Amino acid sequence: MITSIYFQQYLSILEKYVSTSITNTNGVITYVSPAFCKMTGYTQKDLLGKKHTILRHPDTSNEIYKDLWATIMQGKPWHGRMRNCTKNKESYWIDVHIEPIFNNECIVGYQAIQQNITNEALFETLAKIDALTGLFNRYTIEELTQLFINESRLYKKSFSVIMVDVDDFKQINDNYGHQVGDEVLKKLSEIFQTLIRSNDRIGRWGGEEFLILLPQTSYIQAKEMAERLRIGLSSYKFDTIGYKTASFGVAEIEAKDTIESIIAKADKALYLSKEMGKNLVN
Repeated sequence: MITSIYFQQYLSILEKYVSTSITNTNGVITYVSPAFCKMTGYTQKDLLGKKHTILRHPDTSNEIYKDLWATIMQGKPWHGRMRNCTKNKESYWIDVHIEPIFNNECIVGYQAIQQNITNEALFETLAKIDALTGLFNRYTIEELTQLFINESRLYKKSFSVIMVDVDDFKQINDNYGHQVGDEVLKKLSEIFQTLIRSNDRIGRWGGEEFLILLPQTSYIQAKEMAERLRIGLSSYKFDTIGYKTASFGVAEIEAKDTIESIIAKADKALYLSKEMGKNLVN
């Protein structure tokens, strides 16, 4: 009897401080702990019977969920990080561990333990971005380039990069000051982000140079994207300076390419665009 009482107290403490949830095999929530409710802002009544996707943040990649489901449906545990939304639509980051629940050899549901790591994730994110533009910084975009190169080789898919350099950027700083130059770079970043695809990645390579990564994209397709970016930028009228252009260099991965070699090819193509008169794609 004493053992039972202590066990119930132990479970009560766990439920209060450990964020856990259980779903059936279709992802419908069948149990949430009080700690889970506190973290999400939902009540148990709000959540029970709902799909776990009620918590999904719109920016969370489909690839994360594909990998998650592919893993747990095989009866294996899954561990990772993802971004969710509270009931008030505030975003938060979790480190989550999901285990299949078995009845004999059949999977009957899934149990998850989550830890709120929002502050930790924020610091990690800040370390990956360029402070001025909000794009990936050079270190991060290099990491992503290597990742896409590895995926290209593993799955035998094409991969291309676009190197961008703002034409005559020094004249902006000389004639209008660095503050205006910074505003141009920030606005250019916004324009490019609206034009690239959801699977593409863009980073500030340095100064007024940018690198755009296009997975599963051929050279011809990448040139089409670069032309779209060129037109999008050249048709925008900036405050103070008016219209501005950029030059573009495109390269597609080849069998023996490394990060250095594919970027060097894009940089060489960019140089050719400059030499041919600027505001061009090569």
